Amino acid sequence: MFQRIFSWLWPMVETHANGKFGRLEVRWENGRKVLNSTHGNQSFGALHRVWQQTFVHLGLKDGPPGSVLLLGLGGGSVPYILREELGLTMPITAIELDPVMLALAREHFDLGRHTELEVITADATIQLHALKARFDLVIVDLFDDLDIARGVDSRGFMHGLRDRCAPEGIVCFNTVAYDEASEMRCKAVKAHAERVFHAVEELVLEDVNKVFIFR
Repeated sequence: MFQRIFSWLWPMVETHANGKFGRLEVRWENGRKVLNSTHGNQSFGALHRVWQQTFVHLGLKDGPPGSVLLLGLGGGSVPYILREELGLTMPITAIELDPVMLALAREHFDLGRHTELEVITADATIQLHALKARFDLVIVDLFDDLDIARGVDSRGFMHGLRDRCAPEGIVCFNTVAYDEASEMRCKAVKAHAERVFHAVEELVLEDVNKVFIFR
């Protein structure tokens, strides 16, 4: 309670751990517990707002998908929004590479509360090609701290996304453009998508996030 109250004045660290890509920190900000990496939010802060706004844009509450594939679970913002905020019950398959991230999600963000959630511990850029099912909504949220993960801005990864997407499905691909190099990687994602998918839409959120929607 002390940490929650004082977090409105100053962020209060609850715990930290060394994840696969560096330091992870659970702390209280503005009365809410969040999960951060060294330079970016991984769940329940700015990233949470990005997905809230994206799902409103897609109208998921009134037109929910039948199945969801989540690449990059983090602390569990996406399952929380779908289950707790939108009241949706479709099965979710989530792939997360970092076991430390998963441990923090379970201990501090009650990940285990969510029903119909299958979690696979694996590299999503590889596991994507091993899956057989197709999904109505594919969510890509793969980062190494503030940068999109290695390999996700490749044409091969884009073809893998298309193969996992149902015929009338949608892919939502989160990126961050904070400097010239990251901007170029965002442009590469969009360029590959335009060659693979029928339509590509771009949402700019939280100043630096670019969420691409592929149909």
